[in-house]
Amino acid sequence: MRERFPVFDLHCDTAVELSLQQKNLARNDMHVDLERAEGLLTHHQFYAFCCVCDKGGLPLPQPQAEARFYAAVSDFYSQLSANTARTKLCRNVEDLIGAARENKQGVFLSLEGPEAIGCDPDRLEELKDLGFLMTTLTWNFPNALAGPHGTELGLTDQGRAFVRRAQELGIVIDVSHLSEKAFWDLIDVTRAPIVTTHSNSRAVCGHSRNLTDQQFKVICNLGGLVGLNLYAPFLNDSGRADFSDVKRHLDHFLELGGRHHLALGGDLDGCDALPTGFRGVESYNDLGRYLMRAGLEELTVNNVFNNNAVRFAMQHLQRSRVGG
Repeated sequence: MRERFPVFDLHCDTAVELSLQQKNLARNDMHVDLERAEGLLTHHQFYAFCCVCDKGGLPLPQPQAEARFYAAVSDFYSQLSANTARTKLCRNVEDLIGAARENKQGVFLSLEGPEAIGCDPDRLEELKDLGFLMTTLTWNFPNALAGPHGTELGLTDQGRAFVRRAQELGIVIDVSHLSEKAFWDLIDVTRAPIVTTHSNSRAVCGHSRNLTDQQFKVICNLGGLVGLNLYAPFLNDSGRADFSDVKRHLDHFLELGGRHHLALGGDLDGCDALPTGFRGVESYNDLGRYLMRAGLEELTVNNVFNNNAVRFAMQHLQRSRVGG
């Protein structure tokens, strides 16, 4: 039985939590740190920056959201500078190839909640210059772009302009947190594959943050990715979960034809209720071994844990500009 697995996770909230809690990326008591990730065969990670709410979950005024975002980005850059022997910031395909060649952990940046840039399409180039390769349109609050899950609000005209500009710049749209209405509005606009970085199957667990079968199939047909979320209330309607619940969602998506479109999006350091036995990033090895004992082929596990995300990145992340 395999002991270690390669992991490419599409979503964690570690970066902002490090800034807020003044903790260290190399070693901490949260879900993700570089030291424990070295226990995986390889580790690449999208670090999401969500700066739209206070500790009580209430919306932050836009100026405060923006200030928190830039502070968190600055702090995270400092963390990466202190850990260049272990990490490589990936802005394009060449950087991903370099991370693999240098045996480093690939670090990717994503924005969760465009309130941090005022929901302004004209500021997306600034976001790209900061190294961000992906963005959602909402978090859990309505904004100038779209409505969130649990609402009937769709995509606004500003949201359509935001999507078009993001895709012109090669920034991937993450549809996590979108309402169904906004999702289908987006499908009429998108000119590139889309991703939902941390969502599960609504047929298996009925939470509004999860995807319907129809949504999942469309994402697959567009060549996109779906990252499996480890937050227990998105895995099981009871709010409690174990590894068997992860497998139920995985099996259902595989039955829908998702073999090459499934990935991991654990929501680590963004949730407080993980499956029993999952402690942090190092526990992906335990999950991988469980899935193989439960009958999944090693290739299927590797596809979900790493290969599909690497393939998507190689195909859809921009290559560096000539001379840049």
